[in-house]
Amino acid sequence: MNGGGGSQDRPRASLRADADSGGRVYQALGNQYIYEGRPVAPASVTNTLPRDTFAFNGRDGELTRLINAVHQASESEGPLPVFAIDGMPGIGKTAFAIRAAHLLAGSFPDGTLFVNLHAHSTGQLPVEPVDVIGSLLSIVGVAAQNVPAGLDARAAMWRDRLADKRLLLILDNVAGHRQVEPLLPGADNCLVLVTSRRRLAALDGAVSISLGTLAPAEAVALLSALSGRDLSHTEPVADALVRLCGCLPLAVSLLAGRLRHHPLWRLEDLVEDMTDAQARLDELQAEDRAVAATFELSYRDLPDDLRIFFRRLGLHPGEEIDDWAAAALTGVPRGKARRHLAALYDDHLIDELRHGRYRMHDLIRDYTRALAEADGTTSNEEAVGRLFDYYQRTASLADQQLSRTLRTGIPSASGASDAPHLTTRTQALKWMESERANLLACAQRTIQRAQHPRVVQFARSMAGYLQQAGPWDRAIEIHRAATAAAEHNANAPEQARALVRLATVQYLSGDYPQAREAVNRALRLYRDANDPSGQASALCHLGIIHKLTNDHDVAVEALEQSLSLYRDLADQEGQADALTQFGIVRYWQSDYPGATLLLKQALRLYRSTENGLGQANALHHLGLVRWLLDDYPMAAEALEKAIALYREHGNLIGMAEAQNWLGAVWCVTGRYDAAAQTQREALAVFRDMGSRFNESEALYNLGVTLGYVEDYDGAVKFLEESLAMCRLVHSPLGEADALWALGSMYRRTGAHAVAAETLDQSLALYRELDNALGEAAALNEIGQLSFASGQHARALEHHESALSLARSLSSPFEEALALVGIGRHAHHAGETEAAVEHLREAHAMLQRIGAAEAKNVERELAGLVRGPDD
Repeated sequence: MNGGGGSQDRPRASLRADADSGGRVYQALGNQYIYEGRPVAPASVTNTLPRDTFAFNGRDGELTRLINAVHQASESEGPLPVFAIDGMPGIGKTAFAIRAAHLLAGSFPDGTLFVNLHAHSTGQLPVEPVDVIGSLLSIVGVAAQNVPAGLDARAAMWRDRLADKRLLLILDNVAGHRQVEPLLPGADNCLVLVTSRRRLAALDGAVSISLGTLAPAEAVALLSALSGRDLSHTEPVADALVRLCGCLPLAVSLLAGRLRHHPLWRLEDLVEDMTDAQARLDELQAEDRAVAATFELSYRDLPDDLRIFFRRLGLHPGEEIDDWAAAALTGVPRGKARRHLAALYDDHLIDELRHGRYRMHDLIRDYTRALAEADGTTSNEEAVGRLFDYYQRTASLADQQLSRTLRTGIPSASGASDAPHLTTRTQALKWMESERANLLACAQRTIQRAQHPRVVQFARSMAGYLQQAGPWDRAIEIHRAATAAAEHNANAPEQARALVRLATVQYLSGDYPQAREAVNRALRLYRDANDPSGQASALCHLGIIHKLTNDHDVAVEALEQSLSLYRDLADQEGQADALTQFGIVRYWQSDYPGATLLLKQALRLYRSTENGLGQANALHHLGLVRWLLDDYPMAAEALEKAIALYREHGNLIGMAEAQNWLGAVWCVTGRYDAAAQTQREALAVFRDMGSRFNESEALYNLGVTLGYVEDYDGAVKFLEESLAMCRLVHSPLGEADALWALGSMYRRTGAHAVAAETLDQSLALYRELDNALGEAAALNEIGQLSFASGQHARALEHHESALSLARSLSSPFEEALALVGIGRHAHHAGETEAAVEHLREAHAMLQRIGAAEAKNVERELAGLVRGPDD
C-alpha cells in the first residue's frame, strides 16, 4: 500500500465523475486470490421486453385509457399508478401489456423489464417474491451471488437501485396482490403493469383494466390479419368461426396459422371441425373448452411424428428449449428436431423467444402434458432420461473449459456428436448462461424425485459455472443434495468431492465456519480412503479458508501439507495451485522475498504444464509484490503480461484484477488520469461479477488516486465505501488500508482529531496483523499529522520508527517519506544542513523508483536551499 504523502498541483475533478459509477454494495462475496480464472457474470440488461405482435387488433379504448393516464400523471409530476390488467386465460393480457409498453417505452429511458411470476405455469408453483426480486436485481446488473438472502433486504436493495430511475416494469402472470407488493419500486417515476387472471382489488392504489373477449368484428379482423386472407366476403362464416374460438386472441391466432398454411381450406370446413373437436374434449381438464378445442384442432392436423414430438416437448422441466435439447428429449436427429420446432412455430403452437430458442404458452403446455399421460410412465421417463443425459454431458464439456484452477475432482468428459462443440471458454460460458435456468430446473426435478445418481451428476457438471456465476444459494442447495445423495449411495469418494464443491461456494459467499466444516469432513473421507490427491485438494481449500479468516499460521500448515502431497504425486498443476496460495499468504504477512520465491516457482510449473491462466495468476501476484516493494517498472511489466494472458483466455475478471493494480502503479508514478480510468473499468467488472473483495480494493485504489489530485470529497466517499465493504467481508488488512488512507485524507483537510483516531486504529490493525509495511506507512502518516499539530518530538519518533521498518523491508518509498519527515524536524530545530541532506536523500530515492512524490520533495528542498528571504 503506497500513496501516502503529498499531492500534485493540478486537480482533476473529472476523475471523480469518471469513477463515481455503479451501485451500492450489500453483501460479501469471494476473494480475488481464489478464482482468477472464473468468467464474469452476465452484464446488466436494461430491456427484457418481448417483441411486439405485428397484428394487434382491438383494445383501442383500454390502450388509450392507460396511455393517457400515464402521460397525465407524468405531466402533473405525481406518482405513476400501478395498472392491474386482468382477464381470463388466452384473453391477451400479456400481449396488451407488451403493446402498451412498446408504445410507452420512449418515456422510460432507463429500461423496460418483463418478468413472468408463473401464477399459472404448469408444473411449478408461483414464484416467491424473494426469488422474483433476486431475478430483477440480476437483470438490472446485480450479480446473482451478490443478492441478500431475505425478502426485506432484497426489497430494500431493489428500491434503492430504482431510486433515481425512470423504468417500466411488467409483472406478468401474477397470483395475487401479496406476490406483487414487495416488488413495487419506491420511486414515483417508475411505471408498473401487472397482469393476472384474478382481479387484484386488494392491490392498494392500483388502476384496474379488465380485458374481456374481443368483439366478434375485432376477432375477425385479427383472424384476417394473421391468416393473410380477405374475409370481407365471408363475414357470417368468419363470425361463426371466431365465436367457436370464444373470440379469444390466443385461439384466433392458432386458427389463423392453420388457415395461412392451408390456402385451399374453406372456413365452412373449419367451423365443422371446431364443432366436432369441442364435443370430443369433455374430459380434458382445461380452463376454457374453446381454447382446448383450438389446441386439439391444431394437434389433429399435425403428422404423426410431429404429434409425438409435440407431446414430448411438454415434459421439459424448464421453460425454454433449443434443437439440441429437443432432439434428446424426443429421440430424433437434431436436423429433424430443428424442422419440427420450425413447423410448430409456424402453427403457433410454440413461440420463438430468440433465434433457435422456443417456449410453449402455459395453456399449451397444460394440453401437451395431458396428452403425454396417455403415452405411459415408462415412455415419458425414458424421454426425460435422454434429456437429463444430454444436459449432464454437455454441462461436463462446458465445465472442462471453465474449471481450470483449484480443481475439485471433476472428471473429464469426452466430446460427443450429440452435443454442441464447446471447444473454447467463450462457447462454454455462452452455453452455460443460456441453459442455467434449464439446468437448475432439471437438477431440482432430480432432487425432488430422489434420483440420487443424477443429483450427483448434475451437481458435478454444474459446479464450475455455479461457483463462478451463481446463484450461490441454489448452488449450495444442489451441492448439499449431492452430498446427501452420494452418502445415500455409499459413494465416499464422490461424497468427498461434493463436500469440497459445497465448501468452495460457502467460503465464496462468506460462510467460513460451514465451509471449514465441509472441507474437514471431505478431508476425513479422503484420508479414510487413502486418497492423497483428494487430501491435497481439500488441504489447499482448507488453507484458503484459514487465509480468509486471517489464521495465517494454520493456513501455511495446510498449504505446506497440500504442497507436499502434490509433490509426492508429481502433480505439477496441483503444486502450482498450492504455491500460488502459499505465496499470497506470505506477502499478506509482509514476507516479500518468501512470496516472490513461491510465486516464481508456481509460474515455472504453470509454464511447464502450458497452463496460461495459471501463469496469468502467478504473474498478477508477482506484480503485486513488486508494487509493494516500490519496483514500479517490474510491477507494471508483470501486470501487463498477466493482462495479456487473461485477455487471450477471455478472462475478464482476471483482467480487471490486474488492471486495478496496474492503475495503482500508474497512480504512484503520476499517471492519474490513466489510473482512474482503468480502476473505474475494473470496478464496473467487479460489480457485475459481484466480487466484493475485489470491489473493496478497487474502491480503495480509486480513493487513493482521487486523494493525489486533491479531490478529497471524492476520495473520502470511495474510501468509506471500501472500509464498509472490508468490514462486511471480514478483511482486516483491507480495513487497515482503508483506515490509513482515510486518516491521510482527514489530515490533508485539517480534520486532525478524526485523522488521529483513524490512523491509530489503522496502526493497531497493522500491528495485530504483523504487517510491517502497513505499520511503516501508518507511522509516517501519524508523524506528518503530529508535526502539523505541533507535536514535533512525537513526529520525529514516529518517522524514525518508520525509517527502521522501511529499511528492514527494502521499501524505498516509505524510507523516503520517513527521511522527509526527519528532515522537516531538523529544519524546525534549526539544523538546515541536516534537513537538506535528508531531503536530498529522499528525493534521489523517489526519483530512482519513478514516484511522482519526488516533485513535491523537490519543491520543498528548493525552498530550504533558497531560504525564506530568497
